Amino acid sequence: MRGTVLGIAGVGLIGGSIALRARAQGATVIGFDRDADALRAALAAGALDGTAPDLAALAARCAVVAIALPVDATLSALAATPALAGPELVFDVASVKAPVVAAARGIERFVASHPLAGREVGGFAAADATLFEGRTWAIVPARDAAAQARLEALVAALGARPLAIGAADHDRLVAVSSHLPQILSVALGARLAAAGDADARVYDLCGPGMASMLRLARSNAALWGPIAQANASTLAEALRAVCTVLEETAAGLETGDLRALSATFERAHRAVEALERSPAFARSSTATTKR
Repeated sequence: MRGTVLGIAGVGLIGGSIALRARAQGATVIGFDRDADALRAALAAGALDGTAPDLAALAARCAVVAIALPVDATLSALAATPALAGPELVFDVASVKAPVVAAARGIERFVASHPLAGREVGGFAAADATLFEGRTWAIVPARDAAAQARLEALVAALGARPLAIGAADHDRLVAVSSHLPQILSVALGARLAAAGDADARVYDLCGPGMASMLRLARSNAALWGPIAQANASTLAEALRAVCTVLEETAAGLETGDLRALSATFERAHRAVEALERSPAFARSSTATTKR
């Protein structure tokens, strides 16, 4: 990565973490963000060598540009910034890929991607140079093989594991693996709040299980609304599938038939065992231990 001039549009959690790791490895990193405080914080932390006043100016100065903006802002930037055709590589980090690929169809050296490394808190203050260590980084096969190869090398340098996957398959799978947990955590938190409004003692009766399940409920609704909307039909299908399981379990409980509950436990155990064998689980366990 040494010698690369890397532009980061959006120096929040993901963009800031890319900047920290890339600059530590010798890249020259230029940042753009509409939040002046975020830019000042990134400069003060040594994540940036300089700043650009807008996305077009960033693209003009950099060989590689990372679009690390919320999904709605990413779509707007890709569709409305002709200067992005200039760099040798442009890539995004949004968690939905099909709309991004469509928005970037006029950018020849664009590669759609998604690091599976989010957290429930955002902003540069949460950025971490080790954020991507051991994480999967999904990469949608691109028209420009050289640009794709360059991104794969960059991703490896950031410590992540590149995974080539089509946009439609990515969106279908992350609806279950990433977007569904977010909505379920929020729904559980909303139900707990309703119970707490009726009797605040419920909070004193919560154990570590509830706390761990509500971690994602701290996430920013303004960030997640556009993500959910961009993957709406697939996410809605996943939510309805969970509702079916819950309805079957509830019906069994009401009649004293625990077969549905037992079958759900069996399927869940298979999923846990499979996840524990995966590299993603090993990275998550290490990160949890460090924190």
